[in-house]
Amino acid sequence: MRFLLFILASSLLLSCNNIPEAILLANTEKVDTLDVNEYTHVIDKKNRRGYVTAENEVMNGRYVITREGTMTQEFTIEGGFLHGTLIQYYDTGSPERIETYKKSVQHGPVTSFYRNGAIRSESSYVNGEEADERVEYTEDGTVSRKIEIKDGIRYDHQYINGNRAGSMFEKTIEGVTYDLIVKYDAFGTVQLIMGKIKSDTSPILYIFDETFTEIEHFNVEENPLKARQYFALIQG
Repeated sequence: MRFLLFILASSLLLSCNNIPEAILLANTEKVDTLDVNEYTHVIDKKNRRGYVTAENEVMNGRYVITREGTMTQEFTIEGGFLHGTLIQYYDTGSPERIETYKKSVQHGPVTSFYRNGAIRSESSYVNGEEADERVEYTEDGTVSRKIEIKDGIRYDHQYINGNRAGSMFEKTIEGVTYDLIVKYDAFGTVQLIMGKIKSDTSPILYIFDETFTEIEHFNVEENPLKARQYFALIQG
C-alpha cells in the first residue's frame, strides 16, 4: 500500500464553505478562562480524559483556554469529562477545528477550517470511531478528496478541479486481493487500473482493464521504462 500511496501522491498532485468570524458556545451562564498551565487531564479506566484544575479540582462548566494571553481552545466540561463542542482556534482567533464529544469520547461531527474561514474537511465520529465518510476541500470550496467505506472496503477518491481523478481501494480478483489505483479522465471514464498484490513486497505491478481483467504484469525493477510509461499515464 505504501508503494501505491507514493504513486498516487506523486501523480495526482493532491491538491456552504464559510463560517462566521466568531463561533462561541451559546446559552451558557458562565465562562471560566484558564491558562494552558492551569489545568490538566488524567486517564480513567475507560481510557477517557478526565479534566482537573492545577489544584486537582474536577472541572465543570464552560472554559476558554489561553496560551500567553491568546485564546487556543473553548469547550464544556461536565463532571470532569468533555461534553459537547470543543473549538480549537488559530492565533488569529478564527476556528481551526470543531469537534464533538460525549463524556470525553469523540462522538458527532468534526469540521476543520482554513485560516480564511473556508471549510477544510468534514467528517464525524461514533463512539470514538471515525464514521464511513470524510470529505476534504480546497480553499475555494472545491472537493479535493473523499474517503468512504462501502461493504467494509475503504475507498479513497482524489479530485482535481472538482472532477474525480483517481481512487485507491482493495479488491479481490479471482481469489487474490490487490491494492489498486484507478485513474479517470475528465469525464469519469477509467483510463488505467494498476496495483500490487496486497502485502506482497515484490516489485511486481499488475495492469487491468476497466472490467478488472488482467492485461499484464511485470517487474518494475527489470522494466523501468515500461513502469515510467504507466506512471506517466497516471500523471496525465
